[in-house]
Amino acid sequence: MSSAPLTISLRPSTSEYLKDLWSRREFAWYMALGNIRAQNSNTYLGLVWWVLSPLLLGMVFLLVFGVILDSRRGDPDYIGFLLSGLFAFYYTRGSVLAGAVSIQQNTKLVSTKRFPRMILPIASIIEAAISFLFSLIPFFVIAGFVGGDWPTPLIWVAIPAFVFQTLFNIGMTSLISLLAIPFRDLTNLTPLLTRVWLYTSPVIFPLDERLKNVSETLFNIFSLNPMASILGLWRTALLGRPLQTRDMVGAAVWGIGIALVGFFVFMRNEHRLVKYL
Repeated sequence: MSSAPLTISLRPSTSEYLKDLWSRREFAWYMALGNIRAQNSNTYLGLVWWVLSPLLLGMVFLLVFGVILDSRRGDPDYIGFLLSGLFAFYYTRGSVLAGAVSIQQNTKLVSTKRFPRMILPIASIIEAAISFLFSLIPFFVIAGFVGGDWPTPLIWVAIPAFVFQTLFNIGMTSLISLLAIPFRDLTNLTPLLTRVWLYTSPVIFPLDERLKNVSETLFNIFSLNPMASILGLWRTALLGRPLQTRDMVGAAVWGIGIALVGFFVFMRNEHRLVKYL
């Protein structure tokens, strides 16, 4: 009488993987904080750069698009519009750029230790999230004192905006970090692609009559941009603009959808990373 062969699955179940991720949350947090300290450890101003960098970035974009190119076109709230979109977009951009190299920069750790590799792109997102939250200080300094954009009762919308954008970032960063291992050129392409993404997102120009000369097909593509809904929520939260149902639904669908896709694709393929390192 023969018995059936015993098969052992090396892949954990979804629940086991999530439990393992959660048990290592402190590791992700301390890794993110360590990267933050290392970035500014040799500068005189140190962590002040977390406020100063977005402040200078915002001033440069205002000079170029608000003054030189006159993109505001009579819009009195253009300062708040530009900065709210810019800083929120850079949260996603920073997550993706850091995530693209998160595994490559920790090859020894990945090769010698057994742990859920998704913890590395998640640490990158935590780092970008801290940077983004710090950027809200110069946002209110500039938009508040110059444009009169102070927090309104709609500031509560920042909670779902942050949650949905973070979920979206988790999905995008997981996919990019996974693909960047076998396709190393992706790390060089990512900064260029995110810059194109910036200029095709409603960061500088709103999706309104200013794009009336654009073809209907191109306008629909701009409208389907996941950042359109996410930035719409942030402008409701930070500028007090009317809450649009399509922004809330769109941000939820994109955030949850991309997070699920990124999570399952990464979890099912992370065991293949070692052979490419």
